[in-house]
Amino acid sequence: MNAPSTMAHHVLAGDWDRWFTAGSQPVVGQDEADCFLKAVGSTDGMRGADLACGTGQWTRQLAAWGIRVTGYDFSAEALRQAKAAGTRDGLSYRRCDLVADAIPYELAPHSLDIVTCRHALAYLEPARLLTDVGRWLKPSGVFFGVLCVSEREKRPDGFDRALTEQQFAGLGTGWQRREVRQLDREHRAIVLSGYGQAATARVAWATAP
Repeated sequence: MNAPSTMAHHVLAGDWDRWFTAGSQPVVGQDEADCFLKAVGSTDGMRGADLACGTGQWTRQLAAWGIRVTGYDFSAEALRQAKAAGTRDGLSYRRCDLVADAIPYELAPHSLDIVTCRHALAYLEPARLLTDVGRWLKPSGVFFGVLCVSEREKRPDGFDRALTEQQFAGLGTGWQRREVRQLDREHRAIVLSGYGQAATARVAWATAP
């Protein structure tokens, strides 16, 4: 994760600071939560990382499920809001540019049970990031992401970025298990596990109501 990314840095940390000052992240929906719990199963005692955590809504939810989790983001304003929302044992935050910074020491190979990334993969060079994630996870570990998939024209300010169908189809290369669930018209959840193992399952879950 050391090389800079032209794509990711169209939206700089200062831009995100202004966005988080004025805006808010999507609320965690029940269908999204159910999807995660179905994919992961028991969460007590697990160790996790929430990438591009923003104001920490999802990070706090993971902690409430008993996961010892660190949220990573490179917006100082987002992390300020996350910390102001409250702390608890097993919940922490760290400022990190997941594209350009060195990999944090705590993200060691085979050290995590869960890695999540909610509404941010399109900003983070997803193919390369998922290779790193595959190394961080234990053999039984799971990646859970939520992202927008759309062919629509993107906003000129660089926000509201989506993956195309072709880009989305390429996610999960090199993973044994790939499962997808449609959450709404444009948003999908993706579950990956078994990085570096022979592919055995590529499942599209039932469309959410």
